[in-house]
Amino acid sequence: MADLAEILILEHLAIKNANWIVDKPYNPEAFTRFRIYLKACHIEVEEKICFPILESYSFPDAKQFRERAERIKADHKLIDTLALNIIRWGESENAPLISERMPLFFRLLVEHNTSEETDLFPRWDSIDSLEMKSSVRDAMSIIESFGVKEYTTAVGINESAFSYLFRSGQQ
Repeated sequence: MADLAEILILEHLAIKNANWIVDKPYNPEAFTRFRIYLKACHIEVEEKICFPILESYSFPDAKQFRERAERIKADHKLIDTLALNIIRWGESENAPLISERMPLFFRLLVEHNTSEETDLFPRWDSIDSLEMKSSVRDAMSIIESFGVKEYTTAVGINESAFSYLFRSGQQ
């Protein structure tokens, strides 16, 4: 079984390799689906499961860590606002603004994910093994609510790989 940080890192890798996001022409349906995945699944797992568990631990730099986690949560709001603006610009057929902002959106998202991988996820090794297992089960619940097929499509893995990653989270 993969742990939650490993699953989130896999999702970050899928995002980093999602070059279609900045490809032209803008595909409003695909971008809207991607934004829904980010908001309803990826960010939900981070903010409802991963971050609270990490914030509950007494790291020597707990105050600074919590501040960093709060900044990362604020990044989520910024990224989602930009995604919603891109969707709105698409609806008003403002192609020049989409062309200008889409690379910014992608760069911010990738840089944000890199900061999570550098500043937060390495601390996951400090987490109790029972809490690790329950976090995967909790993530599985969010993913099932989102839709397993939609999740595997968004992340770019097949159902066999999904079952392997979450094999003990399904028990």
